[in-house]
Amino acid sequence: MSKKSKERHQARTEYFEYLKETAEAVDHYVKEFIQSKYDTNPELMQKLMQRYRFGKPQLRPAQVRIAYELSGGNNWQKTIPACASVEAKDTGYYCYDDVLDSHANPDLILLGGIFSSMSYRMLNDLNSDFSANLVRKTIEELAELDSENANAVLIDLNLREPDMNTYLQKVKGYNFWERALRLGATLGKATNEELDAIGLAGRNIGMAYIIANDTWDFGKDLEDFRAGKYTFPNMIALSEAPEKDRQELEELFGQRTLTPDQIEKVRQIVVQHGVIEKGKQLAQEYCDKGLEILADFSDSRARRMIEFATTMTQRNKFYDLLKRYE
Repeated sequence: MSKKSKERHQARTEYFEYLKETAEAVDHYVKEFIQSKYDTNPELMQKLMQRYRFGKPQLRPAQVRIAYELSGGNNWQKTIPACASVEAKDTGYYCYDDVLDSHANPDLILLGGIFSSMSYRMLNDLNSDFSANLVRKTIEELAELDSENANAVLIDLNLREPDMNTYLQKVKGYNFWERALRLGATLGKATNEELDAIGLAGRNIGMAYIIANDTWDFGKDLEDFRAGKYTFPNMIALSEAPEKDRQELEELFGQRTLTPDQIEKVRQIVVQHGVIEKGKQLAQEYCDKGLEILADFSDSRARRMIEFATTMTQRNKFYDLLKRYE
């Protein structure tokens, strides 16, 4: 193994251990929270427990911890309720997303609302070391996340033609990084200047994640393509592929059900005409903007966690699957 490979392996191990350590503490808190708040309704409690992603390395809670530590905060365990609140909020969003995308069990609408309200209730459990003013500011950050996400959903539902500027507004709204980092940095007592810098870095990295997610969807299940969504890679594919391939894509775009052969054809076209690479390149550009801002912060484990996290926009199993179409 080369020196570079060893360094990357070490960084990857450290990163996922960090996520795992954070998730284990947050999982314990969430389990106790659900059991204590919903013990009078066992059926609802069971549904909430089944829906929450226990036992997984979770990025959302780690974002809060990272920003707290990046801002000089000590004893991150004090922030566990805030870490959990962001994951609960994300869980609620995924409940709504499943209903919108696949008309899944309408019970998910109820669960989504409960997880969302749960996220605010969790902030009341923050350690007494945090002032009432700091807790109030974390609630404001969570409320801003709700507002931005709701705006992104409205754009998503109404984007019926290719429009890059509108797409980027949607991406900005779906981005979790900015508010999660600001929330953690608030608890870390960051200065206003530091808070704005951390938030802006998070906005860029978060947008990179959304763009990357839209791009690796071709290696996953083509959900966006089948739904006829004008994401960046879909717009590139439909506008820049040679005429014959473009016509074939246009015929398949928006078809909910695609045969295995049709899926293979779509993947072959987008890979061979550089769509995947352009998506990765745009994501990297946004990551670079975020990392440039963070360069003003001193080197630390927290900063290294963010730096490694950006590499995930360029490498994952879905991109690996698409390599065979090159």
